[in-house]
Amino acid sequence: MNKDRGMIKWMPFNSLMNGKTIINNLINEKSKVQMPTLSEDEKRELENNIINAYYTKDKVIITYYKNGYLLKTKSYIKKIDYTYKIIYLENNINLLFRQITNIILG
Repeated sequence: MNKDRGMIKWMPFNSLMNGKTIINNLINEKSKVQMPTLSEDEKRELENNIINAYYTKDKVIITYYKNGYLLKTKSYIKKIDYTYKIIYLENNINLLFRQITNIILG
C-alpha cells in the first residue's frame, strides 16, 4: 500500500510563496520617495501656472505626490476651490495644492 504524505510535502513551497510577498512589499517600500520641499517662490509660481491654465483652458501635465510616490497626470483643470485649496481635474482626480510638485502647460 502506498502511503502518501499528503499536504506535508507541500509545506516548504508554501513558505516560499509567503516570502515572495514579503520581498515584493520590501521592494515597494524601498522605491518610495520623500515629498520634495518647495520654496515660497516655487509655490507661488505653481499657483500662478494653475490659475493661468484654468482660465486659458489649457491641458496640463501635473506631477503630484501621493503615498510616497511621485505620480503624473495629464488633464484639464475643471474647478479650483480656493477655500479648501483643492483642484478638480477632468479625469476625476482631486488634488490638494500642497500635493503638487510640478506643472507643465501642454
